Amino acid sequence: MRSKLKQLLKKLPIRRRRRLKKRPTLDVNPCNPVAIEGPHFPVKPVGLLLPLSLSLCMLGVFDTAGQSFRKRLELLKPIDHEEGVQMLSTFRQMWVVGDFSLKYSIQFIPRRGKRQEVLGTLWGSSSQEGPISLIHLHTELEERQFFLKNGPYASVMERQTQSGEWTKIQALDWFQPIDETVTINPFDLMMPFVFWPDWEYIGVTKKGSRVAHAFLMKAPSQLTGNPLGLFGVIVYLDENFNALLRADYVNAEEDVIRSLRLLDLKKLDGVWLPKTVDVLDEITRNKTRLVIKEAAVNRNFSDNPLSRGLIPQSVPEIPIYDYKLVR
Repeated sequence: MRSKLKQLLKKLPIRRRRRLKKRPTLDVNPCNPVAIEGPHFPVKPVGLLLPLSLSLCMLGVFDTAGQSFRKRLELLKPIDHEEGVQMLSTFRQMWVVGDFSLKYSIQFIPRRGKRQEVLGTLWGSSSQEGPISLIHLHTELEERQFFLKNGPYASVMERQTQSGEWTKIQALDWFQPIDETVTINPFDLMMPFVFWPDWEYIGVTKKGSRVAHAFLMKAPSQLTGNPLGLFGVIVYLDENFNALLRADYVNAEEDVIRSLRLLDLKKLDGVWLPKTVDVLDEITRNKTRLVIKEAAVNRNFSDNPLSRGLIPQSVPEIPIYDYKLVR
């Protein structure tokens, strides 16, 4: 299993293989470093919100300007198990940055065919169990509402349009699209794999001056037999800032079947926001793009049940003029 996972790191899209041919590198460690995509940033961050359910740390620049090529290669050093435990622990603790609200669009971009778009609003907070999100989707036919609780005991609930009652969505149904016009699902929005306890360190990789460590987060037993065929998720964490650069969904044969890619970020009121995130179906090559349009950060929802991990009767009140454009 471990040797196969190392080989998985070599399975790159054609465009990135061509890029590697232009700048050949030496294999200086047993993990066979490869290039991964990710945004570049001019300064060290202070914090970051994931668009729909979690808060991330900002991706920083690992600056090796002026260093020799051999010196940069020396940076690619695998970590041991204890260092891996510490790295994941730090990463999980950096997801919560306070209360916030986002207005966003979810765009379905098929390989062939017409684009589709759904608009939505999110209110995010945190409890002792983990991050919490209340999501409203504004479709042409109806408004759908979801309540996501992440952490070790993740759960998803949906409000029934006619009765107004909230019903729990079973774990195997997390992979169903949230709307007929898009492919993104509650699992993508919640990203529960961040908190899965069973994991394996795969190795280290880099692109340019960026160094990342790859971890295979193994799916829990409650997801056995899921319709996606998901066995686990490989997360790539920035070595300096423990930031999530990319997540690859893999099946039991260790093929990448779906990937989550962070494209760009913007800073708003001292908080870095992931402005654009792509969820790509690696088989059909169809993708769903989530783009933050407006945001209200550094809020205080202490008077709303949402901050205590409860479904509120009404959403936290935020004046419309407190939302700022994310350009």
